[in-house]
Amino acid sequence: MEIIYTFANTFLSFIQSVRDLPWLSWLLRYLSIYQALSPVEWPASYDLKDGDTFDFIVVGAGSAGAIVASRLSEIYNWKVLLLEAGGNPPPASVLPSTFAILSHTEYDWNYKADLDNGTGQSHVAGSIYMSRGKMLGGCSSNNYEIYARGAPQDFDDWSKVAPGWDWNSVLYYYKKLENMTDHTVLEDPNSSYLYSTHGPVAISRPKQNQYFEKVDETVLASYEEMGLKRVLSTNGPEILGVSRPHVTFANGRRSSTAEAYLRPLRDRRNLLVTKYARVIKILIKTNRRKAYGVQVQLKTGQFINVFAKLEVIVSAGTIDTPKLLMLSGIGPKEILQKHNIKMVADLPVGKNLQDHNLTPLIFTGKKGFQTAIQNVLITAELDSYPVPIQTGFFRLNCSICSIAVGKPHIQIFNIHAGATVAPGVLFGCRTVTNYNKNYCYSFSKANVLHEIDVTSLVLLHPLSRGQVTIRSTNPFDDPIIELGYFRNKQDVMIAVEAVQFMMKFTETSYYKKVGGRLVKLDVDGCQGIPYNTYEYWYCYVISSATSILHPVGTCAMGRNGVVNERLKVHKIDGLRVVDASVMPLITSGNTNAPTMMIGEKAADMIKEDYKVFYG
Repeated sequence: MEIIYTFANTFLSFIQSVRDLPWLSWLLRYLSIYQALSPVEWPASYDLKDGDTFDFIVVGAGSAGAIVASRLSEIYNWKVLLLEAGGNPPPASVLPSTFAILSHTEYDWNYKADLDNGTGQSHVAGSIYMSRGKMLGGCSSNNYEIYARGAPQDFDDWSKVAPGWDWNSVLYYYKKLENMTDHTVLEDPNSSYLYSTHGPVAISRPKQNQYFEKVDETVLASYEEMGLKRVLSTNGPEILGVSRPHVTFANGRRSSTAEAYLRPLRDRRNLLVTKYARVIKILIKTNRRKAYGVQVQLKTGQFINVFAKLEVIVSAGTIDTPKLLMLSGIGPKEILQKHNIKMVADLPVGKNLQDHNLTPLIFTGKKGFQTAIQNVLITAELDSYPVPIQTGFFRLNCSICSIAVGKPHIQIFNIHAGATVAPGVLFGCRTVTNYNKNYCYSFSKANVLHEIDVTSLVLLHPLSRGQVTIRSTNPFDDPIIELGYFRNKQDVMIAVEAVQFMMKFTETSYYKKVGGRLVKLDVDGCQGIPYNTYEYWYCYVISSATSILHPVGTCAMGRNGVVNERLKVHKIDGLRVVDASVMPLITSGNTNAPTMMIGEKAADMIKEDYKVFYG
């Protein structure tokens, strides 16, 4: 089986360059399905026993946890235990194009996040689904695979509160994790220095069928007419501009951290992975304020304690890491007292929650069933992205925007769909984003006879903050997630200005020619406000807001945060946090790449602290 898999991977790599031939496209499709459905040799689950002792215990095998555990195990005399609450990624995770069907399954924590009263009125019960990966690889195994590193200024701002996290320092770790397979950027003399081909995570921008490429060209040309520059890559030297995105897959397989880091090390004897192992408490010697192990519930239902000689590393993510810390007595005094939890350390755990909220806009394009051909071609892109997608970053010319020069205000995503997929649009609108019936019907109706562009305007640097708290002392109760969108009204004004800018889209050559229009959606709370006025769009932005699922910051780095610049928890020895929760400020773009970078950098810092180094 391994020989067949290796051959298939090599062959897939070769035919990427000639995939426009119809018979090769279909062969590629079937090879992708074969790879995804074939048995995969993920690491075996270690039979954990009560009282087992390790040098390091890593809680969570996600975007950062899988990396830090695998890198620490490079030191042959360190015994590393990696604990994961879920199991192996399913075929729908491995196959790049089927990510959308993983929500609300056993591979998803399936959390709900709350919006403030008066915000998100077009969502059922004022909440959204906060999908989180529950499997090896965590969110890197169920996200939408966009690879975005962020703006250099993001990290220079981090370094103001956490020295050592400036752009020049983190670029080394981006290059350490990358296996860039897109030769257009590698061969460009202005950008090649930013990329690496030697890391474990495969990054690509695969060639698509001719119809998808035509759509891409139409949309990107329209953006150029609007004044947005076309760039080679939004991960390149010029972040402001538009292009097709880079993605975390190549050769027919998603390059999650499970795929890139854990599967190749499945036989490494000092890296032990226990699946379906849910950590419910960190064990801390309160007299010394030192973490020495964790309490775990195994798949059998048994509760056991396992111990760490050196450190416990919590990589459970922005939602579950603060929950675990608070249940263990580390958190805000008022929260711990409310639940009668003995306080070990009074720290702002769960505060500073930041997320990228988005404003959706729907544009119609050409009318007619002939555009439905795109929907048929999805089956030829199973090894790739299932729809044409374009992305980019831009700044607004607004006087109230206080974001530093060098950072974009808005990230744009555009997904194009041919006519007649309205039933699928309706289903996704209800089940993935939790919009209400009226909103979703008005959305899907626009697609019955017309091709549509679903444009997401992502607010990159919100001033508003939310928080994560515990619901009770029961570790199996979901946490309370307060998103806090638009608590700062400047966020609303920036989003409204972005909407007004995007109205130019229907005035571009192609969309003007085909009679394109901005669809008026049925938005609760905005009835009676004159359409297309500033007041209407102000209401629309607040009422239609949803998440692009990038929560960060709940265990932020910094003197006044939860961890220091080496990710050690303040006031507690032997305890670190290594995941997206340590970000003091959210990055410009999708957060999976920065989280993987954090895992790589953290591993080196730990080795330095113990005066060992590898590679």
